[in-house]
Amino acid sequence: MTASESTPAPPTGFACGEVRGGNGTIHAQVALPGLRGVLYSRPCAGATGGDIHYLSVCGSGLMARVCLADVAGHGSAVAAVGTEMHAHLRRSVDVIDERKVLARLNRRLNEGGLSVMTTAVLATYYPPRRRLTVSYAGHPTGWLFRADTGAWTPLCGPVPPPQKPGLVDLPMGIGFTPTYSRHRFRVSPGDRMLLFTDGVLETTSPDDRPFDAHGIENVLNGATGSSDDLGRLLLAALHRHAASDELAHDDVTFLLAEFVEGPPGPALWHVFKNRVLRQERR
Repeated sequence: MTASESTPAPPTGFACGEVRGGNGTIHAQVALPGLRGVLYSRPCAGATGGDIHYLSVCGSGLMARVCLADVAGHGSAVAAVGTEMHAHLRRSVDVIDERKVLARLNRRLNEGGLSVMTTAVLATYYPPRRRLTVSYAGHPTGWLFRADTGAWTPLCGPVPPPQKPGLVDLPMGIGFTPTYSRHRFRVSPGDRMLLFTDGVLETTSPDDRPFDAHGIENVLNGATGSSDDLGRLLLAALHRHAASDELAHDDVTFLLAEFVEGPPGPALWHVFKNRVLRQERR
C-alpha cells in the first residue's frame, strides 16, 4: 500500500445541485449532508478504468446521493457511459426514487447506442428523516453497520429468487427493462455503510483465492475507529490478500461512510418534504 493510499485527501464542500466524480483515481475524505467518510477508487491499469463514482447533493442541499458503477471493459465505451451517467444524474439530482433514476438511465443506455453491461448501486440519504434508500442494478450488495448492536448486515431487504447471492436485480445496458427494487432503512448517527465494486470481492491471492464477502466480514467485524481508519484496514487487507503493493487484477472502488447529524433546515425541509411526498405518490 502506497503512502497516498494510506492518507486520503481532505474533503471539499458541495454546492447545491452539484454532481461530482468520474472514473479516475481518487482517495479522498467525503463530506455530504449527514454523511462523513472516505472514497477510494483505483483503476488496475492506466489513469482511468471501468469503475465510475459519482457523489451529489440535491438542489435544496438536504439530500445526499452516492452512485458506484462498474462498466464492462475500458476505454472509450466507459468514457461514453460515464459522460451519459453524469448528465443523467445531474438531470435527476432532485428525483427522490432511485428506481426511476436507474430505469431511465438503463433506457438511455439501451436506446442511445451505449449497450455496455453496467452494474450500479445508487444510495440516497435524507438527514432530516434519517432515511437511507438503496437500489441496485446487478451490483454487489453493500453492508450496513448498526452502532447500537455493533453488527454489520447486508444493505438490502429480501429479494425474490432466483437472484444470485450478493447481486440484486439486472445490470443496465444489456437490452432488458427490469423493474428495480428499493431498499429502505432508518439509520442513526454512528451507523455506517460500505459500498463497493466487484474488484474488492475479486481481489485474488497468489493461489487464486478471491477476497470475497468473507474477507470483508473479517475486516469489519470488531473493527473500531473512524471511517478513514476502517478504509485503511480494508485497503491493507486487500494488499495482504494479493501479496502485492499493486491491485492489478481489476479496478477497485469503495465508499465507507458514517451517518452523522445532518442539516435540519426546518423551513427548507418543509418545502422539500412536500416534494418527497408528491414524488412517492406517483
